[in-house]
Amino acid sequence: MGVLPVPGDGQSFEEAYSQAAEYSEFSPVWGRPTPFYDLADDLSGSWGQTFLEQNIRGNGMFPIIHVSFIGQDLTLVIPPSMESGTLIDGKWREAYKQAVIDVVKSSRPLYLSIGNEVNRWYEKYGVEEGNPNGFQHYVSLYEEIYDAVKELSPETKVFCTFAREIVSENREANLSVLSMFNPEKMDLLVFTSYPYSVQGINRPSDIPNDYYSKALIYLPDKPLGFSELGWPSMDVFGGEQAQADFITQVVGRLTRERGINLHFFGWAWLHDLDEKDFIGLIKRDGTEKLAYEVWKNISGLSE
Repeated sequence: MGVLPVPGDGQSFEEAYSQAAEYSEFSPVWGRPTPFYDLADDLSGSWGQTFLEQNIRGNGMFPIIHVSFIGQDLTLVIPPSMESGTLIDGKWREAYKQAVIDVVKSSRPLYLSIGNEVNRWYEKYGVEEGNPNGFQHYVSLYEEIYDAVKELSPETKVFCTFAREIVSENREANLSVLSMFNPEKMDLLVFTSYPYSVQGINRPSDIPNDYYSKALIYLPDKPLGFSELGWPSMDVFGGEQAQADFITQVVGRLTRERGINLHFFGWAWLHDLDEKDFIGLIKRDGTEKLAYEVWKNISGLSE
């Protein structure tokens, strides 16, 4: 179990990470957030010493390192040394691959994601043969990087994450994209998931039993992880009780009771981000929600 330790009101980052570590085993790492071409430097510098070594590892947690090629409005992140680039461009591909290798050297992570919510790119750009940003070019690069990371650090679990929902369109994502990947080069199937964003899902009980398990049609017997899960404690979505029920159902009805090997379970963030956010397990003022009680109970059972 893991969470991004967003601090509450009057709380320092150090205090938030220490609090999170009481009932979490991991924390996601994005850098500051940092673009892929600078991430290794941040991880090996003073920022990494503070957040990676002190706040995460120093509190007995492990990091899940995220590297992403996707920028604002689903555009390709381009290093400042390049004027332009595409997924098929050899110079850009080498820059991304080298950046990931440098991240592994600087942080030696147990878990490494080399693309976040990559199927959002697939849904925008498709796989047309003549498209230099076609998703097939990411898949081939992903497999190149997978091999390079395994050669350097065989114990690192390597994957990319997939969005279970296309939140901006209030619908489920097209899971057929999973068939494009070689199962032998995907150590875990990892999702971000905010099911309440899907039209017609207003309570956890509205989520079909096979909501997650049907993804395993494409990657059979693959361990499943959630890098980000979220359900708000807003009244319109059932309040605090529904948020708590969602956590219970994700670890039970929707995964383990379907025969899924639930490898890790990450919540989006610890405290609400602001007065308009309701995803956190704890309110800004430090008041624990019902979901946090469930979280603590599950954490105790998993020890």
